Amino acid sequence: MERTAERRRSSAKPIKLNYRMLLCIAVLVFFLLALLFFILFLSRGGKIDELNKQIETLNGEKNTLSAQVNTLTQDNQTMLAGLTAALPDPTTAQTEDLNALIPQLTEGVYVVRSTGSQYQYLSVPAGYLQDKLTAYRDNAEGYTVVEGDAPACTCWVLFSDRVIGLAEGDKGFVSMDRAATGSATTVPSGMYAFVSSFFA
Repeated sequence: MERTAERRRSSAKPIKLNYRMLLCIAVLVFFLLALLFFILFLSRGGKIDELNKQIETLNGEKNTLSAQVNTLTQDNQTMLAGLTAALPDPTTAQTEDLNALIPQLTEGVYVVRSTGSQYQYLSVPAGYLQDKLTAYRDNAEGYTVVEGDAPACTCWVLFSDRVIGLAEGDKGFVSMDRAATGSATTVPSGMYAFVSSFFA
């Protein structure tokens, strides 16, 4: 029995690692990983090039649009200057009381200016000028009630349903009962300059 056990022990061969095989496997895995990273690098580089081209295209389109906006702005300013230049000379009011003048101007949209000693007014013709005034009127976000008294206005816009007083700094008042004064408020940016240009 003891001899049989010794034979079995001696016949069992120790497990030997094949280092060459392990080394080949390790090299193969390293090669595959390197190939994978190389492919990812090439893919990333291609995407970067594509994004750069898209950015260049967008920048070109942006420059084109900016040039178009500048052209349209200049055209709009030229058209506006032509329309205001074509307006008739303002009429001098026969009264020095704005409260007395306002009820007389009801047929259409009017702009009024104070010269310091008298009032002048213009009837705004239908079209671009009147539409722009209406857009200013309907721009609810441009009107914010502020504390204090209404500023000393030098221009007024008379609509059928309200009077908007205008002062420098885009301040003024809105009177829904067509009075010559009202609560202090801001007015849409550019409205005062626009109305002033009618009398330039």
